[in-house]
Amino acid sequence: MGAGAGPGSERDPFEQLLNPDFAQSAEYREPSAEERAAAVAAQKAAARKEREADLRRRLAEQAVHDDEVAKRERRARRRNPTRIWKVLGILTAVVAALAFAWMQTRGSVVAVGDSRTSVRPADYPPVDDSVSDSPLGTPPPAPLDPGPYEFVQMQQDGSGPIAWDPCRPIRYVVNPSGAPAGAEQLLEQAVANTAAATGFQFVDSGTTDEPWTKQRDAYQPDRYDDRWAPVLISWETQNTVPDIAGYIAGLGGGTPRSDSSGRAAYVSGAVVLDAEDLDAMLLEPDGTTAARAVIQHELGHLVGLDHVADASQLMFTEGTPAQTGDWGTGDLAGLNVLGSQPCMPEL
Repeated sequence: MGAGAGPGSERDPFEQLLNPDFAQSAEYREPSAEERAAAVAAQKAAARKEREADLRRRLAEQAVHDDEVAKRERRARRRNPTRIWKVLGILTAVVAALAFAWMQTRGSVVAVGDSRTSVRPADYPPVDDSVSDSPLGTPPPAPLDPGPYEFVQMQQDGSGPIAWDPCRPIRYVVNPSGAPAGAEQLLEQAVANTAAATGFQFVDSGTTDEPWTKQRDAYQPDRYDDRWAPVLISWETQNTVPDIAGYIAGLGGGTPRSDSSGRAAYVSGAVVLDAEDLDAMLLEPDGTTAARAVIQHELGHLVGLDHVADASQLMFTEGTPAQTGDWGTGDLAGLNVLGSQPCMPEL
């Protein structure tokens, strides 16, 4: 026994380690599997929401920039109109008379300039004369007591949401590279469900090798001729598109352009889907419904719907589309509004 130890010495401090009551009070409780999963899910949801918000902010900034550039080009062209001063005798008089008669039959067409293409920005295609004078379809009636819905973008004057022109089809092309088995059928069903809820007419324009890019041009005459570029739907991985890393299974959105009045409509757009995520999803029970719901969710963004904080809607922010499987009442009400916007013949 060392110095200082003995019957009158203080209690051995290590003795309490053998006391069951002390050991129990110091016990470390390992979180349950459910608690760990909930914590991880909360972290992932927060990270996903932050990434989505950042991407949508950047896309919105790009859209505003593109719109401002288009407006500046229109103003510049109006300040420098082309004028023809030479008189070509009787032939010119005849041509002028015919032109006047044509303008009388075309009404407000000439209000934008000397012709329907004279004031168009360089990144606009020629006006499509084949566009219908009336909507190609109508959305079903909105639910009487709908849930919440939000729009991605609103008109500058606040008159309504930016939407697609209901008087022209929404053409789309698919880059099938990397698509999981059965993807074509899932896409067809998701497109059909979106068309049924909006009245928009979707047209499958075939396949393409065009890759997804953030700065995709809405007008690509070398690839898609003299019309607005069709919507691009592609399958990628987080290696090729870092924005779909983690638990983001896809991204979708439309590209707006405005006419001379300042009113805007979507003229092109893109949807990119995480091939690896959806491939894994298809292996799960009821995976087909879940994967189709993911595609449909992104098509909702494409036509103009934004996220909502209601788990009963397909456009719910925090959860997965598989929780719902199809449009909720709020989704349907918002899609009804988007499909009921006026035609935009000038675009």
